[in-house]
Amino acid sequence: MALRTLILTLPPFEGGVPAKTRILAQELAQRGHQVTIAFYAPVSSHRHLSPSPWGFYRPGVEAGRCFDDEFRAFAVGCRGGELEFPYYLSSSRWRALIASHDRHIAVGGTVLISNPLRVAGVPHFVWCASDMLGDRLDRRAAMSWPRRLVDQTLIGPVQAALERRILGGNGRVVTVGRHAQNMFRQLGFALDAAATMPIPTDPEIFTPPVLAAEPGIIGFAGRANDPRKNLGLLVKAVVIAHANDPRIRLRLTGQPEPATAALIRQLGAEDLVEWRGTLSRHDLPQFYAELDLFALPSAQEGFGIVGIEAMACGVPVISTRCGGPEDYVIPEENGLLTNQIASEMADALLKVTADRDLRRRFSAKARATAMDFYSPARFRAALDENWRQVWGETP
Repeated sequence: MALRTLILTLPPFEGGVPAKTRILAQELAQRGHQVTIAFYAPVSSHRHLSPSPWGFYRPGVEAGRCFDDEFRAFAVGCRGGELEFPYYLSSSRWRALIASHDRHIAVGGTVLISNPLRVAGVPHFVWCASDMLGDRLDRRAAMSWPRRLVDQTLIGPVQAALERRILGGNGRVVTVGRHAQNMFRQLGFALDAAATMPIPTDPEIFTPPVLAAEPGIIGFAGRANDPRKNLGLLVKAVVIAHANDPRIRLRLTGQPEPATAALIRQLGAEDLVEWRGTLSRHDLPQFYAELDLFALPSAQEGFGIVGIEAMACGVPVISTRCGGPEDYVIPEENGLLTNQIASEMADALLKVTADRDLRRRFSAKARATAMDFYSPARFRAALDENWRQVWGETP
């Protein structure tokens, strides 16, 4: 009989967490599991399930499908979601879902989504990329001052307490790489060194182009409205670099985001920046294939899956020292790392654009890094090992 496996996660709409949730769900489904996705119902999109603290109706659960209707899904409501931490609290709704499944996994940016599993006391592992505060500081800085005050005095401390309970609880904490493990060690929690599971990239889908990309085309893929992405830094770097090399241009996925668009106008860089619109995951390989370099200007990244996807396409990555990308961007081998200074990133872009032999060497090594360390085979081996550590069996 097939194992009924429940994955607790964030709303599976966009971003790195839904991407790795989908990868894990598909892998387990291929192994014969009956996979169910359960996610907290955000106030922004599921007000009918997550009422205000003073609301007259009770929180609810709504069944549906996710990931192109591939998996059964449940949106789990709560009361007081405006404060965020209630999303992670145990409830009768979470308990009913947990009790109806045989195996349990949590997938998040942080460990917080696994709290209902900790309270239920069931064996589980949580696949995460960052500590709570590291994931939060840049978002907090972008908040209005009243919201920032509430976050600093109430939401942050409550979530930090939840994080400590989870890290000291009964679940196995599995990170996407070494950087995240080091962050948890700094918090005083020594994780099993083997408790990592890389986010894989399919080298048959993400593959180098037949024809070389046009020199000077710099790309970025991600949520432009996420303050952690620090997109303004990249825009400034491209403007500086373009003044020295007119070939340099910037291509972005998504639609023009107001703050970034305003900065582009302020810098007079409208002719240097092209927005490619919202791309499906099937369109991303072609987007990467047309780039000379991929840039990650982030202030904080738990991993940065787009960086590995670009590298699998043979595109060198220029990244800030922002966390996760430091696991796979090897300076002077497959890309370059810079501080969060626009002039430094501009210098890095110019260095690789100007030296085509260097770009070719970086390209070959970038592809090798993706294939050797972030392949589906590596992911499956890590999944097998972590699964055995929790349940004494293979998935």
